[in-house]
Amino acid sequence: MNKRNYMNTSVQEPPLDYSFRSIHVTQDLLSEEPRTGLRPVRHAKSGKSMTQSLWLNNNVLTDLRDFNHAVSQLLEHPENLAWIDLSFNDLTSIDPVLTTFFNLSVLYLHGNSIQRLGEVNKLAALPRLRSLTLHGNPIEEEKGSSRPWSQALCPTVWKRLSRSLQPRAQVGTMSPAIALAFLPLVVTLLVRYRHYFRLLVRTVLLRSLRDCLSGLRMEERAFSYVLTHALPGDPGHILTTLDHWSSHCEYLSHMGPAKGQILMRLVEEKAPASALELGTYCGYSTLLIARALPPGGRLLTVERDPRTAAVAEKLIRLAGFDEHTVELIVGRSEEVIPRLRTQYQLSRADLVLLAHRPRCYLRDLQLLEGHALLPAGATVLADRVLFPGAPRFLQYAKSCSRYRCRLHHTGLPDFPAIKDGIAQLTYAGPG
Repeated sequence: MNKRNYMNTSVQEPPLDYSFRSIHVTQDLLSEEPRTGLRPVRHAKSGKSMTQSLWLNNNVLTDLRDFNHAVSQLLEHPENLAWIDLSFNDLTSIDPVLTTFFNLSVLYLHGNSIQRLGEVNKLAALPRLRSLTLHGNPIEEEKGSSRPWSQALCPTVWKRLSRSLQPRAQVGTMSPAIALAFLPLVVTLLVRYRHYFRLLVRTVLLRSLRDCLSGLRMEERAFSYVLTHALPGDPGHILTTLDHWSSHCEYLSHMGPAKGQILMRLVEEKAPASALELGTYCGYSTLLIARALPPGGRLLTVERDPRTAAVAEKLIRLAGFDEHTVELIVGRSEEVIPRLRTQYQLSRADLVLLAHRPRCYLRDLQLLEGHALLPAGATVLADRVLFPGAPRFLQYAKSCSRYRCRLHHTGLPDFPAIKDGIAQLTYAGPG
């Protein structure tokens, strides 16, 4: 195949997708398997990919050391790489290695830690660069408006990128032929990520509409359904009723039966005398832990939102658990953890479930360590570590010698194609 035919063919190839893989060095690309889409990526006789697009978004990359070597091992023609997605990593600068890909036309760098706008001037060496994203970086504090951008960037880069920085009102002049050329890509993305679009519709659009029409939150509507369909004092029947409501009425964004079985099994194996849950939500996982506690076991559960906590409190008491078994604390986890020992008489947590905000997992785990609330042998479980994901938490758990880490792979309730998992950490002690 000559170079022109290769360029015409590979531009239509699906990307080599390594997103959401918790990759923290580029050499990990050689041992990781890329995500599979509806259309497989074609490979040359050498086994290397024929694509021109490389997606590395939503990982934990801090630099691009050995990037050229890794790309040359993955792509048949790395010099023709046209699209690189490095968004939502932890890059602090724009590595000069990116300027060696002279056919690069699309570069996504949003959601990183780039602090100096002058870093963008390095990209002046890329003659075909037409699309660059930088939002969600600390440099946003430097820009303020498009005029400071133009003053900070060298004229070559500013002139090349000025079209993409113009107001939306001027974008309407795009040629219909150019817009039509992107149609296959848009259709491919819609089909490939159809499960995520369905989830978006159910969890955001329909939920917001019903909230406005009913004047109640979804959790409050779910509790009303439980009151009329579940048996009081029967936690198992209440959990089944919530699952039915989530599947047939409104998606609850709860743990679900598959993860629930994993959680109950781990709690029964550990048999903790005291357990801590961060993120009560509607009380679903709270009931799972409470059911599996040994006689005399105690569970403290923390929920930051008072209105959601009120629903969870009613659900917990409806299931038959009193305050001696399950105590619900309303407050922010970072404020509650330092007070657990003195105010709530929790001297140690044999089992901890992190089920609140994944971006807070690492902070709260380190708070638990700092306040000596984790005894040696304690089990820490973390939900939703793959979707939406907690890459920094996983990186810390895997690289820290104080933990043994295992990942239980599952799917989202009612969306099994969206892969998720529960991380199980065993604490070896502060040494």
